[in-house]
Amino acid sequence: MKDLEGKIKNENIIYVTTDPERSLGLEKVLPNFYIVCMDNSYILNFQKKYFSLKKDFPEIEIKRSSVKLLLNKNTQKYINSIDKANFMFFKISKEIENVMNGKNILNTSSLLNKKYENKIEISKIFKDIVPQTIFINLEKDSYESIKNKIGDKFVIQFQRGQSGNSTFFIENSDEYNKIKNIYPKRISKASKKIEGIYYTINSVITKNGILIGNLSKQITGINVLTDFKGASVGNEWITNLENKEKDKLIDKMNYIANIMKKDGYIGMFGADFVFDGENFYLIEINARENASIPTFTKLQIEREEIPFKLIHILEFLKKDYKIDYKKINEYIYDDYNFRQIIIRNKKTDEIKIKNLLNGIYNNNLEKIGDGYDLTYLRKNNLLIITSQEKVGYNIEISRIQSKEKIDIDIIKKVISTIY
Repeated sequence: MKDLEGKIKNENIIYVTTDPERSLGLEKVLPNFYIVCMDNSYILNFQKKYFSLKKDFPEIEIKRSSVKLLLNKNTQKYINSIDKANFMFFKISKEIENVMNGKNILNTSSLLNKKYENKIEISKIFKDIVPQTIFINLEKDSYESIKNKIGDKFVIQFQRGQSGNSTFFIENSDEYNKIKNIYPKRISKASKKIEGIYYTINSVITKNGILIGNLSKQITGINVLTDFKGASVGNEWITNLENKEKDKLIDKMNYIANIMKKDGYIGMFGADFVFDGENFYLIEINARENASIPTFTKLQIEREEIPFKLIHILEFLKKDYKIDYKKINEYIYDDYNFRQIIIRNKKTDEIKIKNLLNGIYNNNLEKIGDGYDLTYLRKNNLLIITSQEKVGYNIEISRIQSKEKIDIDIIKKVISTIY
């Protein structure tokens, strides 16, 4: 990996994000990696090259967004002090592209991002690998009419959403009518509900090939963690899938990646699938690095694998490099031993955190040391990172990481301690 790092060691890379956790992965690998963030986070205590608007200028009150962060004069002053910078974002948008005004962005275009993150659109593009789907008019279509076409249990999704807030699991007419009355004008689809296990898999499309990473099992819909049945509340990098089952998923990912590549897509993307014991069905695509990439990157480095995030950067910087695609794509057959849980604010109003749990803890929630990523973890330890002092509805409050199973009682204890 050192030869690949060497190709970009002199490149200045600025990762712009509200939450600095999103930027992590290569901060110990690349000497000229800078974090520009909104939040004042415990994570920053371990970083050398960063700018935090809330930490450096706590008196400033602005909306929590990457665009507002970029437009701030203090942010601009810091960015302009770094020569010939390249910029990365967690999620690109047209507004960000306009603000950057020609600066070198190491993300796919907002146009391609928007296309492949549109849940309605991907059901058309990848119709052969999604669950049975119909496109509906919530204002006009009844529960019975949908039931007659795809069964009594189905999933309604809007074009866009985050953290499960645009996905609704319907099992009866009352549940359907509730959504119908709240969102009568929303463009929607209804998909047959597949009973199974949900998985996330990361990939990177390059000019010379396609890399498919190790997959994680999604932890979804735990009541104490989210109000949304479809919301992912964590990942478990222990799948217990047989190689022949993983081969099926590899075929699906190659199919998806080749279509995206023909459309001009380059770089990282993630996909969510549900597995019914026989087949994998595509649920959605994150046409960017998804939220598990910082952890996934650390796991790759720990196993001395080439991080997909590094390949992504090499592609956008148009560097010449050589890698063994076959060898890298065989890593999928070996599970990582790692888990993480995401705690979000379930209350409808903004909350103030009463205890900022940050660092390494034992199962009794006694702090035993400091640390901000999995490299600090030992057996029977928990890494807990609490993001900020005030958190809006459905926004991440804290995450728990461990190399062992994270018990529900521990999760409840962390929640009751934090707020």
